[in-house]
Amino acid sequence: MASIFDTLLEDVGEDAGAGTDFIDGLTPKEEPKAPPSKEEQRSSMRGFDQPIPGQSLTGELGNAKYEQPPEYTDLDEFLTYFFKSVHQEGVHRDLLRLLDAGVPVNMLTGPVLMQAVSEGKVNMDLAMLAAEPVVTLLANMGREAGINVVVDKPESVGLDPRPIKKAFENKRKEVEPPKVIDAPPSLVFRRNV
Repeated sequence: MASIFDTLLEDVGEDAGAGTDFIDGLTPKEEPKAPPSKEEQRSSMRGFDQPIPGQSLTGELGNAKYEQPPEYTDLDEFLTYFFKSVHQEGVHRDLLRLLDAGVPVNMLTGPVLMQAVSEGKVNMDLAMLAAEPVVTLLANMGREAGINVVVDKPESVGLDPRPIKKAFENKRKEVEPPKVIDAPPSLVFRRNV
């Protein structure tokens, strides 16, 4: 018994038995960590700097741009603004890159119009009215640049269900219907008790 204790003391170290608890000697001694700096404390707390659920319902109405009257109320005025903003150098280049990558025009139109609504340029009704002219504008912009524009996403995305249905029908034909076994009536189902 003494040899096991001596072996443990050798593994742990000499100071383990000198007035300290045996378990304390088994735990490794770590360097005390410096307290976190102010910046580290702030960065760890940034996750809590988000609005709580329902906070938007308690704020004052009219603070957001889309809660104000829209900047454009006429479709032609908005399309003129949109045409000018789309033909700015950086925006034009980015849209052409997206069209060249095969992104459908209909998928670009929604986010572009939602941005206009969130910036207070138009209301949602006018954005819905502007959807078709914006699709035409973006498609023509891509065609003028020599891009084979995809207007709408393909209808069949995912698995074709026909082979699966056919496999089930074939399996159904292969399987024999279950046989009914004539069993003697049980006490539970007797009619005359």
